[in-house]
Amino acid sequence: MSSPPHYEWVDITKAFASVSRTLPIGHLVKDDNFGLFEAMSAIELMDAKMDAGMLCNKELCQVSSAEEAIEQGILPLNPGTEDIIGISDEILSCVCTWLNGHSMAQTVLTCLYLHSIPQIESPVLVSICNAALKCCELIYCIISTAGCYEEEDFLTCTYGYNLSPNMSTSKVISLLKDGEDELNRKIKRGQDILPVEDAILKRLTFWKYFVIVLHKIQMFERKNMDPLKGDLKVLFHTVSPIKSSLQIGTQAVVTNQKHRQMVGFEYLVNQKLLSSTPPRYIEIMERDAMCEYLMRLFAHIELVTKISDSLTLSSIIRFFVRFSEQNPCVLSRSCLFYVFLMGNKVLGEEPFTKIIKEEIKTFSYPVSFFPPYMSDANVKSLVNNFLDGTALCIQDYLQAMCHNKGRQRRKLGALLPDLSDLYKKSENFDNMLHAYLSNNDNSANHMRSYSCWVLFITVEVMIKYLLLGWDLELYGIHEAHYIYCYLEYLFSWLRQTIICGQDQVLAGEALEKKLAKRNKNMKRKKKEKTNHMVLQMTNVYQMMSHGYIKALEGFAIQGKQTLSLPRYTR
Repeated sequence: MSSPPHYEWVDITKAFASVSRTLPIGHLVKDDNFGLFEAMSAIELMDAKMDAGMLCNKELCQVSSAEEAIEQGILPLNPGTEDIIGISDEILSCVCTWLNGHSMAQTVLTCLYLHSIPQIESPVLVSICNAALKCCELIYCIISTAGCYEEEDFLTCTYGYNLSPNMSTSKVISLLKDGEDELNRKIKRGQDILPVEDAILKRLTFWKYFVIVLHKIQMFERKNMDPLKGDLKVLFHTVSPIKSSLQIGTQAVVTNQKHRQMVGFEYLVNQKLLSSTPPRYIEIMERDAMCEYLMRLFAHIELVTKISDSLTLSSIIRFFVRFSEQNPCVLSRSCLFYVFLMGNKVLGEEPFTKIIKEEIKTFSYPVSFFPPYMSDANVKSLVNNFLDGTALCIQDYLQAMCHNKGRQRRKLGALLPDLSDLYKKSENFDNMLHAYLSNNDNSANHMRSYSCWVLFITVEVMIKYLLLGWDLELYGIHEAHYIYCYLEYLFSWLRQTIICGQDQVLAGEALEKKLAKRNKNMKRKKKEKTNHMVLQMTNVYQMMSHGYIKALEGFAIQGKQTLSLPRYTR
C-alpha cells in the first residue's frame, strides 16, 4: 500500500500583504482565467452551506428511512410528553433553519415522524406534525408566489415530497383545537395542570395560530386585515412561554463527531436525495435562537399589516424602503409583496394602475386627467396604455426592495435600463398628447407631466442604488469623494424634477380654473402641495452631500485622504 502524500505548506500571508501594498489605490491583480463568475461559483471552504466536505458522516447514519426506524424500534410511535415537547421545538428549529437558506431535505424532512404520520399513536404529536407540514406548505406557497428570493435565501426544492397530503387547513386547526380543548377542560374542572401539560398546551396554541396566520396571508383579503392583526398579536405572545419552557422538553445532543442526535430525527436520512457530492453538515438553529428568530419574524409580519395605512404610491415606496432597512427574513419580505399586490391588485382590491394615476395626478397634475379631456376615448386609451407599462416597472421596483440587500442593488441596476426606456416612451407620450390635445383645444398645454414624474422615480432609484453601496460596504475610502459628487448631482436633479412638478400643478390649476369659468358644471378640486416636505428633505440631502465633499477635500489638502479621481476636485 502506497504511503499518503506529504505536503510542505508555506505561510505566504506576510509576503502577500507586503506585495499588495505596492498596488495603487483601486487596482486589482486578476488572472485572465479567474473572473467574477468563477469567484462567485467557487466553494467557500468551511462554509456549512457551500463546502460539501465539512463532515464525513456515512457511518453515522443509523437508518435510511422512517419505515426502517419503526421496524428496528428506534422510532417510538407513542413518545412521552417530554419527547413530544422536544420534537415540537426541534421541528420549529428546523423550519427556521430552512428559512435561513438551507434545503428542506436537511432540515424539516429530517424528522422521521413527518414521514410516518399515519403510524403515530399519539394524537397530540399527530396534530403537531400535520400543523408543521401545513405551515411548510403555506410558507412555500407564499414565498414562491411572491418571487422575492434567490438561491441563498430560500431553496424551493421539496424533493418530490408532498407537503400536508389530503389534509385541509380547517382539519389541521380542528385537530390542534381538540388537543387544546382537552387540556382546557382539565383546567376548568379545577384540576392541577402539570408543567409538561402546560408546555404542551402552549405549543398547541402556537401551532394553531401559526397555521391561521399563514392561511390568512395566503388567502388575503383586506376585510380580514383586523382579524389578522389580532391573530398575529396572540401568535407573538405565545413565543415567550415556549422559550421559558424549552428545558422541559427532550434536548438534542451533539456528539464528539459534531453529529446531532434527537429522538424522532435522523439528520442524515435524506443524503440520497442530495446531489452526488460528499455529504455536508448543516447546523440546526439552537432553540433559544429559534425563539428569537420567530419573535423577529412575527414582529416584521405585524409591520407588514401596516401597509394598509399607506394610501399613496410615494408613501408605499417609502414603506418598502424602510421595511427593507430592518433586514427582514425571506418570509416576512415575501409576505409584504404578497399582501400588497395580491393578484396584481393593491391589497387585493383596486388595480395598481389606479394608485399610479393618483400619484402622477398629485405630482404634476396632467391636463389629460381633466374631465373634459379624459372623456375623450383616444386620450383615455393612450393614458391607460401608458399606465399599464409604467405599472410593470414600479412593480419590479417594489419587488426588488423585497429582496436581500445584496440582490436589491443588483435588481435596481437591472431596472435602470427599463426606467430609461420608460422615460423615452414618456417623452414621446407627452409630445403625442400635447399634439393631440392642441389640435382639439388651443388652451390645452400638456407640457412634460408624465416624463417629469418618470424622471423623478428614475433619479430616486439611482440614489437608492448608490446608497446601497454604503450599506453593503462596496466602496473604498478613496471612492467616497466621487460617490458624494454623484449623490449631490442626483439630489440636484431630484430637486429640479420636484420643482418642475410643482410648477406644472400650478399651471394645471390655472387652466382648470379657466375651464371651470367656461364650463360652470365642471367641479374644481383644491390640490394640496404634498411634495413640500420631500423638496425640503431633498435640499437637506443635497447640502449634506456637498458638506461631505468639502470635508473630504479638506482631508486631502491635509494629506489625510487620497482622492483617486482628481477631476472631481472643486
